[in-house]
This record gives sequence, structure tokens and C-alpha cells, in this order.
Amino acid sequence: SDCNRLGSTTHISIMDREGNAASVTTSNGEGSSYIIPGTGIMVNNMLGEADLNPNGFHQWPENQRLSSMMAPTMVLKENRPEIVLGSGGSNRIRTAILQVICNVIDFNLDLATAIESPRVHWENGVFHLEPGFDTKELESLSNLMPKQTQDVIKWVEKNMFFGGVNGVRMRGDGEIEAAGDPRRNGAIAPGQQRSD
Repeated sequence: SDCNRLGSTTHISIMDREGNAASVTTSNGEGSSYIIPGTGIMVNNMLGEADLNPNGFHQWPENQRLSSMMAPTMVLKENRPEIVLGSGGSNRIRTAILQVICNVIDFNLDLATAIESPRVHWENGVFHLEPGFDTKELESLSNLMPKQTQDVIKWVEKNMFFGGVNGVRMRGDGEIEAAGDPRRNGAIAPGQQRSD
């Protein structure tokens, strides 16, 4: 199905000029294939997510809440939302979000550039690199790789493996910028002006 082909976790970030904000990530997990009668809503199947339930089906203890990789995020400035973002991408969600935040705050990139910039992900002894890093950056990254790194995978093109961060940001001048991640066909929808 399209859901499985395109991924089943999605994120939406919303902000208005008054600073009201929402960050929502939803997922069907692997999808249960059970539709609640009369609703068209598929029940999730997070127990099928190997990252969350490594022991496999029918092994989760009863009455114990299942954690999630989803991490809808707000970065506050003076107790008000400045950056609102989130991502799909299983266990790459947190590294994708962190890299975008660092790109905005540490490297002063606009939100779209921060989201589109190449990413890295290290897990289980494997260091994944998206294309787009220059030679000096690659040398610096190789020096930062954990000693336990067994393999380096250099991806030939940007890929949804590295997440799909969608976000909005209140700039210092009061303007709102928004960006969707092309890795997962992210899109933006400008808000409507109210007439009071």
C-alpha cells in the first residue's frame, strides 16, 4: 500500500503570529491492518517496530506502556516557541531533529537550508553519511566517529532513512518561516489572514 511504501509516520508543525504552536507526530507503526469499523482509522502496531520491541510479537509485558521514537519538539526562547519541529524516521528521528536544531542555532542557517542540509546517523557500529559534506567536513566527521564504528556507509543520494523533518520558526523580526523535508515529500501551507 502507499502507506507502507511512503512510510507510516508523519509530522506537522504549526505556529501563528501570536506564538501559539503545536508539534504533532503520528504513526501507524508497522500498521496493524485492522480498521476500526465505521471510521476508516487503522489501529497502530507499534509492537511490530523492532526498535521499540526487539523481542518480537507477543513478548511485550502486559500493562506496561510502550515507548516511542516519536519526538515532537519545541525550542523555546524566553519561554515562547521559537522553533517547532518533528520528524518521521524511526530511530533516526532524534538525530534528524537535533541536526536541524544545531544547523539553525549553531550555524545560523535559515530553516529550509537547515532541513535540507546533509545528515549523519550512527547506530550499532555503523556510521551513515548523506552526500553533500565537503572534504574537510568528512575529515572532521571521521575524527569524531565512535571507536566502536565497524562500518561507514556513504549514501549516494539524500534518503528518507535520515528522517523527514518538518518545521516552523518565529524569526527575530517576527516573521514565520516554514519548511518541509524533501526527503519525505514535506510541504508547507501558509496560514490564512484573519479579518477581525
